[in-house]
Order: sequence, then C-alpha cells, then structure tokens
Amino acid sequence: MARKVEETKLEKIYETVEENPGKKAGFIAKLLGLNRSEVTRSLPALESKGLLVYEDDEGGLYPHKENQA
Repeated sequence: MARKVEETKLEKIYETVEENPGKKAGFIAKLLGLNRSEVTRSLPALESKGLLVYEDDEGGLYPHKENQA
C-alpha cells in the first residue's frame, strides 16, 4: 500500500513541476502540502521512473522526459 502512495506522490510532484516550470522546490511543495525536503528528496526517485527534473542555477525545477531527443 505504501508503494502506491509513494508512486502517486511522485507523479503529483512531476505533474506540478510540468504545470509550473521554473518554480523552486518550496513553491512546488506548498502547492502539494508537502515539505520542501520531501520534494527535493523525491527527485532521484522521479529519475528512476524516467521522469527527469532539471534544476537550474537558481533552484528552479523544469520537467525533462528521458525519451526526449
């Protein structure tokens, strides 16, 4: 059961980044009712699912699908 909850959380984080490109982890977290650290700790798990999130020099997050050329 916990695995499904975790996958749902990861998908919601990625979708929120897609809808709000360039926003920082704290902004994404606030929209989802999470702690900023939950968002940043989730980035490697997103990558393992093929849902890549690029972080720029100012901390803005951008979606990047693994299959893109």
